[in-house]
Formats: sequence, structure tokens, C-alpha cells
Amino acid sequence: MSQLPEGMPVLSRGRHRSPVRGACFLEYTSLLAGEPFSDEPACVDGELAAVLRHANDTLSAAARQRLVPLLGRAIGLAVPEPAVAPRRGRARRSAWDVRALAAYAGTVAALRENVARRFTAALGLELPAPEWRGVGRGRDLDRLFWSLMTEPTAVSTSAAWGDRLVGRLVLLHECYEQAMDELGLVRPAAEGQLLPS
Repeated sequence: MSQLPEGMPVLSRGRHRSPVRGACFLEYTSLLAGEPFSDEPACVDGELAAVLRHANDTLSAAARQRLVPLLGRAIGLAVPEPAVAPRRGRARRSAWDVRALAAYAGTVAALRENVARRFTAALGLELPAPEWRGVGRGRDLDRLFWSLMTEPTAVSTSAAWGDRLVGRLVLLHECYEQAMDELGLVRPAAEGQLLPS
């Protein structure tokens, strides 16, 4: 997808009230996934969403269009939330709900750490222990991603920085796809179809 389909919103910076006024990368993703219009679609891991939100808002209007080929690729790159009973007032959660939520949190943490290790290894980097702890042992992917934008060396032009950013976003998506596969997590696509592994 190199151009946006006619009638779809234009990629633009920031949050929008409706697609008529434009859409950021994640709002566009929510539409493609069939979710309510939001910059926090449930189908995208929160840390990947943070990276994509920052990339969308960092790029100029012209450079932002370079993100178009990535639209839709983040759909399903999240651990599905467990179905738990809604809490009513101060009522305690059932033991099943507590276990399901704990398992969910553990799987999310494992996914993010796996992605972080793959991403840093693909860049040929190994973070020292203090830096690894500083990014939550790999679980703060947004901080990790942006801290590595100057590695192994800084780039000298905005065009080169844009090239690096787009290349690293592609790499980050690949790391998520591989980690999801390794952890045996199913990646649903829009319209209820499954993505090929």
C-alpha cells in the first residue's frame, strides 16, 4: 500500500476527534482493524503503539507518508486480553480472573522482552546490565527504541534520520512477528482472518 485509498483519512500529527479531520498512524490502524477510532487500538501492543505514536508525531507531513506501507502491519501484534468479569465496586475478583490477569501480564512481559532482545541483537548491540535495567529489562520498548536511534552512530541529515526511522520500524515489526510466533501467540487480522505465520 503506497498510497492511501480514496475516502480514507490523511495521515497527520496528533490525536483526532474523527477520521474526517485526519488520522494518526494508530487511529488509521484502528479503522483498518475494524475497531473504534482510537490512537490506542487493542490489536497493537501498548509499547509498539507508543513507538508508532512517537514516529507519527516526529515526522514531517511529507515524511509521514513513508509510513503508509506499514499501515495494517501492526494489527494483531498484541497479547489478547483475557475475558474477565467486570469489577463491581469493591468486589474481589474471582480466583480464575486473578490467575488469568497474572498470566496475561506475564505473557505481555515475555513478549516485550523477547522483542527487545531480538531488536538489539539485529542492530548488533548488547546493552550493559545497567542500561538493560533502565529499559525495564527490555519491557520499555518505547524508551529502548528511541535511545537506539543514534546507534551505532548518529546520522547527519534529516533524510538519513527518516531512512533509519522507517528501517527500524520495519525491523521492530519483524521482531514482534517473530516473537509472537516463538511464543505461540495467534495474530488475528482485520475481519477475523488469521495472518499466515
